[in-house]
Amino acid sequence: MGGALLAGTAVPGQPELDVLKRQIRENERIWAGFRNIELGMIGAQSLRDLVSVAARDLPRTFPRVDAVTLACFDPEYELTRLLAPGELDGRSGGGPDDIDPTTAFVNLTQDALRTLFPASLKPRLGPCDRELQSLLFPGYGRPLGSVALAPLMLRDQLIGCLNQASLDRTHFSPGTATDLLEHLAAVTAMCVDNAVNHERLRLSGLMDPLTGVANRRFFERRLSEEIERWFRRQEPLVYMLVDIDHFKQVNDRHGHKVGDRVLQQVAELLGRDLRGADLLARYGGEEFMMLLPNTGGPDGVRIADRLCRAVAGHRFEGGEAPLAVTVSIGVACLDRSSEFAGQSPAAWLFERADAALYEAKQSGRNRVVADRTETRDPSDTEKYSAD
Repeated sequence: MGGALLAGTAVPGQPELDVLKRQIRENERIWAGFRNIELGMIGAQSLRDLVSVAARDLPRTFPRVDAVTLACFDPEYELTRLLAPGELDGRSGGGPDDIDPTTAFVNLTQDALRTLFPASLKPRLGPCDRELQSLLFPGYGRPLGSVALAPLMLRDQLIGCLNQASLDRTHFSPGTATDLLEHLAAVTAMCVDNAVNHERLRLSGLMDPLTGVANRRFFERRLSEEIERWFRRQEPLVYMLVDIDHFKQVNDRHGHKVGDRVLQQVAELLGRDLRGADLLARYGGEEFMMLLPNTGGPDGVRIADRLCRAVAGHRFEGGEAPLAVTVSIGVACLDRSSEFAGQSPAAWLFERADAALYEAKQSGRNRVVADRTETRDPSDTEKYSAD
């Protein structure tokens, strides 16, 4: 089923060990299936893709799941508009594998949500009657037998539910363990929030159209907010400048189309493991900027070093043969020891990171240099090579 691990039942005459082995194999399959769906959701580039992944992959992974929908409280029809074919991303068809996400999304009122989860905010498993099917699976023609409804919580608010249904009346039964289903619901809620924020950035002109990450304007806005937060809490803030090495040669030798693909792939690598509070933005040309709130200098350097190695080890598409691409990274950190000497904190951070980046370029590229102004000696730097 899409949500519980099996307990295993002994069969007369069958060794207990065989039952246990079969149970372990089935549990491993369920774990792997949920993990793959979770990764697909996290990697979705839009709300359309996110809904499509759920509607396509849950039934594909768990054969007795016959219908899947995502229901959300959407009073301003913002999510509904983002799911409309051809909106924003230029596509006119359905989602992956011809799944039409508009048929797998349901706009619910808050009263309807509260009615679905009146007693607790735990998944609800049991029979599916005609009224429930009409509410949550309006596009499914055959009578459904049982459902598993998982509430979506975001910042302590009920925003919707992830719904699975089976033609089998006994498939989703009350009392079944729902730990994996609850985890998937938490991931879904986070991904819905990220997808909506991503589209809002695009609409407001705060996104770089080529790479899909934030632009310099949005970065400066967030930087100002994080500096204000730093003054209140004194939690460290890491600032990075990332530059693609010899990028002009990529354009000159392979053309701007290949150069654009390199920029897109570098942005994807830099943003792959960011936390929700972290920010990646394109500064311009071949340069990117990163903010890592509540991150100290040593941790920032380790993260930068890992990113440097990830780019160096990636096979970039370059036409006939893969390209070798590297980056240089300058790291600065705002902490309790920072002294601005009459500068604004934003200017101070940029100057320190820019100087560290320059040093990384001058000392061989494909490396990380961390500013060490907290030692009160501006010439004291640490170098980390990804060679």
